[in-house]
Amino acid sequence: METEVWLERRQLQALDCPYHHVIYTISHDLHVVWRWNLKFFTHLMFLAAWHSLKELLESDRWLGARPGVIAVFQSWDDHMKQHCHLHFIVTAGGLDKNGKWKPMPTKDFLIPKRVLSTKFRGKFLAYLRQGFSKVTKNGEPKPDEHILRAPLGMSVQQCFNLLNKLGRIRWNVEIDKPKDHPERLHKYLGRYIRQGPISEKRIVSYDGETVTIAYAHPEKHDHPTFQLDAQTFIGRLLYHVPARCTHLVRSYGLFASASIKKLNQTRAQLGQEPYKPITELPHAQELLLRMFPDWEAIKCPVCGKLLITVYVDRYAHSPPVELLAA
Repeated sequence: METEVWLERRQLQALDCPYHHVIYTISHDLHVVWRWNLKFFTHLMFLAAWHSLKELLESDRWLGARPGVIAVFQSWDDHMKQHCHLHFIVTAGGLDKNGKWKPMPTKDFLIPKRVLSTKFRGKFLAYLRQGFSKVTKNGEPKPDEHILRAPLGMSVQQCFNLLNKLGRIRWNVEIDKPKDHPERLHKYLGRYIRQGPISEKRIVSYDGETVTIAYAHPEKHDHPTFQLDAQTFIGRLLYHVPARCTHLVRSYGLFASASIKKLNQTRAQLGQEPYKPITELPHAQELLLRMFPDWEAIKCPVCGKLLITVYVDRYAHSPPVELLAA
């Protein structure tokens, strides 16, 4: 139901324009650094991706305007292995310095993948190098949560050597052709924001030793399922539990929480009503009706009317003293 609320918010916020799906992928050699710095590493990855895209699209060479972006971090692949990447849903246009909506000058084109990947590589590696420093660029001490730790068995210098090596190879950024509306992209990303690397329906069977799992994208594989022993399955699942208070979904540009005025300015030019954020969450029964309109279990079997949800508060009772002593 939380996913349904998130999707509703995105649909209310969406601009009536085409959207691009951009995917940033980092080298697997960096996963060891990520494992030791889950929250801060993820934050730097978001910053590098957004700053790279923002600088290029705000340049007059490519667009000369600020787009709207919804970004989601994902750390797994189809086999539940470590595979850190970012999904960006980007408007095919933006608001320029004069407050005018400016669509992309060329249909089906955002910016060259090679240009964006090079910019992202340079920024992310620079942010990581600065992250290992214990002081800011101004020489002021940084809080512990803003300092990257070298993984066990590696020194900071070895981490710098790794970053230098990765700066000499090509990085992978994919930019899909634009979609007329972001609804399908939102639903695609909505599957990952609350469920983690696997949903229950993908677990086909378990025989006491082996778990059979359906691929999330079976069209990319020769067989529809794969198998893992129970210990490996649990280990891979726990790999992707995010650090506490990590924001895995972020909004930038016109969709940032501080840019509602600019967003509504854009919506007016596109012939849309002003965006009004949801202040009161819909009732759980209302959400269930949206998700499962034909579900008979929420209707009275006698009269057919909707069942009324009644909240019963069962106050907690402490266990007997003898059980506490045991």
